[in-house]
Amino acid sequence: MPKLMIVDDETSNLDLFRELFVDEEDMTIECYASGNDALDAFDNSSPDVMILDVMMPGKTGFEVCEEIKAKAKGSKTKVIIVTGMAGDEVEQKAREVGCDSFYLKPVDMMELYNEVMEAQ
Repeated sequence: MPKLMIVDDETSNLDLFRELFVDEEDMTIECYASGNDALDAFDNSSPDVMILDVMMPGKTGFEVCEEIKAKAKGSKTKVIIVTGMAGDEVEQKAREVGCDSFYLKPVDMMELYNEVMEAQ
């Protein structure tokens, strides 16, 4: 059963992303409002895909991605960073910490949906 972890400190974004995948009956979806909570749950969850915001209280999405990629050596968890922070340096930092894909908000929801489903 595919697992998706969504991490964003804005409830409206969590709801929006969850709603995108709600009809996927075989998919398990876990939502977290902070990077710290996501990291705490990661080992037990082992998600196939993570949708991750950058600006959050506690650990940033960059820090979460870097820790997960270090923890998950050999893991197939795909990390998709979705942020409202524009700029080449933001995307470069995301790539440096190991993200697999990078999207600016507002996101093309169909494109995001297709990428998540392809990773399953």
